[in-house]
Amino acid sequence: MRIVAAALLLGSGAAAQDVSDWNASQAVGLGPLRLRAQSPLAILRLTPTPETPVTLRDGQWQLGLLTSWNNYFDVDPQRYTIDAETLRFTLSAAYGVTPDLELRAALPVSYRGGGILDRFIENFEGLLKVPNEERKRAPRNRYLILIRGSDGQVFERSGGDAGWGIEDATAGVRYLLARGTASTPAVTASFTLKLPAGRTASLFSSGGYDVAAGVSAGQRLGRFNLYGSLVAMHYATTELAGVRLKPNQLSYFAGLEYRVSPGSSWLVQALVTSPGAENFGDFSKNTYEITAGWKHLVSRAVLVEVSVLENLLIFDNSPDVGFHVGLVWRSAPR
Repeated sequence: MRIVAAALLLGSGAAAQDVSDWNASQAVGLGPLRLRAQSPLAILRLTPTPETPVTLRDGQWQLGLLTSWNNYFDVDPQRYTIDAETLRFTLSAAYGVTPDLELRAALPVSYRGGGILDRFIENFEGLLKVPNEERKRAPRNRYLILIRGSDGQVFERSGGDAGWGIEDATAGVRYLLARGTASTPAVTASFTLKLPAGRTASLFSSGGYDVAAGVSAGQRLGRFNLYGSLVAMHYATTELAGVRLKPNQLSYFAGLEYRVSPGSSWLVQALVTSPGAENFGDFSKNTYEITAGWKHLVSRAVLVEVSVLENLLIFDNSPDVGFHVGLVWRSAPR
């Protein structure tokens, strides 16, 4: 037991010593949870992933594997039924070209199907006395995407269409505007391009090249860190499955990090995405998603994060519940 305790102390000490590799600014901590908007429409189009508002150092690499598991039951009887579960793996890479310039790329691979979470969600809602009779009447663990477009077109995918697919890849750059100090914010600007790689007919892609540009900031307040971003997105595709889509959207992000130790933090964050569709029920309203989770530096090179996502205010345009696990490796700076 003494050997184990000593090893744990040495490990925690090493993490504390090496944490500067992960927050190369006094203005930031371990950074926000890297979870983009999970609305059924948002995952088809380009939406930003929250990032720590500092760039990698010159010659530094970062590789990530982010997993998200979401359960959807979004129903508007006149317009759509989205009863599904998704499991998504996003592979990402970033490289510091200069101390202020960073290149990024990501490729998501996902599974769409009926899943296994319906009973768990029904029991949890029952404990909270949340009425959801419509969900209880639907078959459990069903996969059904039914969309009645404004032009009368009906789009349907069901159990036989479940399976794996490649989603659209992204590539982008981030530029450091201000590194920040203990009393001034760190600020970055970003530009991202979505490259169509998925299949539009099976809803793994919206098609077309989307672009996004925005600004992110972070500021230290004692043992807390505040994060925020504003990103504007422009989309090439303005029609999908008979639904008219908005050519432009905005993404608003705010996060709060509490640093338990130099290598461990608790976080809560909120992401608001402006409406994505024209005259199409709740998809013509903002999406509100809140995420709570934990980040921990397990070694000098590896950071792990775990979180739970819930929708807020508008319940028929986003996941009922989502789980997220991230693993990020970062090379030592030169």
